[in-house]
Amino acid sequence: MKHGRILVDVPQWDLEADWERLRQMGDPVRIEADVDAESLTSGLAGVTGIIRLGQHLPELDASVLAAADDLEIVGVRSDRFGRGIDLDVAHQRGICVIDTDNIASAHPVAEWDLALMLLCLRNAGAVYRQMMASTERWAHAGNEAFTHGELTGKAVGLIGCGHVGQRLIELLAPFHTRLRVFDPYLDAAIADRLQLQRVDTLEALLDHADILVVQVPHTPRTEGLIGAAELERLGEGKILVNCSRGKVIDQVALIERLKTGRLIAGLDVFDPEPLPADSELRSMPNVFCTPHIAWYAPHAFHRYFASMVDEFVRHAGGEPLRFELTQRMVDIRHGRL
Repeated sequence: MKHGRILVDVPQWDLEADWERLRQMGDPVRIEADVDAESLTSGLAGVTGIIRLGQHLPELDASVLAAADDLEIVGVRSDRFGRGIDLDVAHQRGICVIDTDNIASAHPVAEWDLALMLLCLRNAGAVYRQMMASTERWAHAGNEAFTHGELTGKAVGLIGCGHVGQRLIELLAPFHTRLRVFDPYLDAAIADRLQLQRVDTLEALLDHADILVVQVPHTPRTEGLIGAAELERLGEGKILVNCSRGKVIDQVALIERLKTGRLIAGLDVFDPEPLPADSELRSMPNVFCTPHIAWYAPHAFHRYFASMVDEFVRHAGGEPLRFELTQRMVDIRHGRL
């Protein structure tokens, strides 16, 4: 990587160690005010890298990239949808594009997946409401908080094994769960490394799971992935956890299933968001709801930037990248594969 200017648009400025690492590869320039496309284009000479995590830089479209003769690497935050940059042009120009969105939020989301699993096993939504109304039961016999037992040894079905799913698998290790994974896009090498037991169909996963964890992005192929038939197949007395995207589950069908009392759900995402004030989900005793908080943790923002700097270091040293944004990834996100 040539020693040039590195434009940095990030909302956090407190990682001095990462700034120092950037200075070893170039001259980082902090973007602290909005820059229009014309101004950016006219000032790209000598720019070898761009980190676009904030809102100050315009989209790096074909006209902008055409003026970036020295540009080697760009970091974006796009959840692997390729937002903020013309990926085709970047690849044609030989510009490396990285996206650390998923790895940055993987830890807090996986932790909240685990938390909701544990809460639902104790039917915490119902128990909390009882405590607040002073109607709780203290006896063990017939107490709905004790009907599902512990997480240890449970059959867990995981839909999606990206960065969040892989982190959740690590967190589940001490519980010795009987884990199976459904992810048709999962790289075989990753599955082998994690020693995963994969299933080829969603139906097989539903038949297996005591607890079903949904951890896939919302794409044309995953919208409504879990509908009435899937919820029925999941069976009575099971647990459903969703910290991914609300549209992956048919919310109308989910509400109807929850009304039967045969399912307990831990939900951090909804369709639509914010959840309407009159939604039946708000008052159902067998639901534990949170307002899309799983992804947020202060250190996760630090990780966006730190992970990008790691990638810049790898690129400069000619090492393999961990978070390169490929056309295949974008095609999967847009339902083309």
